[in-house]
Amino acid sequence: MNATSRPSLSRWGTLLFIIGFVAGAWLLGGIAWAGLEASLFDAGVAGEHLSSLRCSLVITPDESARAWIRLSNPLDRPIQQFVRWRLARRHILLVDEEKVSFSLEPAEKLILQHCCEPSAGVYGGRFVMISAYVSSAYPIPARAGSCGVWVVHIPRLKGVHILILGSLLAVAGMGAGWRLRGRTQASDNSSEGALALMLAFFIIGMGSAWLFRWWVVAGLAELLMLLTLAVWLFQRIDQRWLQVKPPIEK
Repeated sequence: MNATSRPSLSRWGTLLFIIGFVAGAWLLGGIAWAGLEASLFDAGVAGEHLSSLRCSLVITPDESARAWIRLSNPLDRPIQQFVRWRLARRHILLVDEEKVSFSLEPAEKLILQHCCEPSAGVYGGRFVMISAYVSSAYPIPARAGSCGVWVVHIPRLKGVHILILGSLLAVAGMGAGWRLRGRTQASDNSSEGALALMLAFFIIGMGSAWLFRWWVVAGLAELLMLLTLAVWLFQRIDQRWLQVKPPIEK
């Protein structure tokens, strides 16, 4: 590689990394924000955590937000229960409620689903807030949970497309930028390590949100990405400052 091409590769690497970083931070930030808002919705409802509650992560205005619960009967007798769905409609204090009763035979499993339109979104239609309460059936305790769905206004796409394309752009951009900068002398080992660390944080955060709906991990991953970026930029500025030689006094 000649000396002329190294600065060019470094600039392209930086540009690609910035594009990927912005895409990744945007995705993680939206998902974590929706999860944070949902955690405050119906927070006073008593019950153990409803870990089987799942919601769509991202939707567009042309889709319906979907929430579902996996239920089972571990007892040796039939049980009667009900699920109370609650949906914030345009405002966090305006709530629609729907109650669904069901029975389960021993070892029987059931998936209950609830759908709602994005027009019910709160905060200007940005998030759809859904909560679920499953009644007790001794000795099974009552359980409650909530989740938030991020509504993204991008035409001609669906939520899953936004997740896939955004994740690919983030991984490809940060990965290509990291590799290109690593091929030049403009990047030392600590700089390469910082870029790789930000990419790893995004993969962990996005994987946790997508597979397990762990919005807290997504939020922490974005925070760590931003902190790592701040440290990396500070090191870059410090290196440039040290390269400026002071004038020689006569």
